[in-house]
Amino acid sequence: MKDKLRFFNIAQSSLEECRYYLVLTRDLKYKVSLDDENELLIEVSKLLNSYCRTILGKLNKMNS
Repeated sequence: MKDKLRFFNIAQSSLEECRYYLVLTRDLKYKVSLDDENELLIEVSKLLNSYCRTILGKLNKMNS
């Protein structure tokens, strides 16, 4: 389970990197629609956070 948490943490970091590139794209005034992409980033971030909380909860129960 700790390996999964590590993997999800790496995935979350990659997601934040994508978010940065979307912000940069907007700041550089590229003509692209970012609404859908930003919504997808938010949804994926919520999923990753939920998975991590579930795994942490299971680990805490195992260690109790």
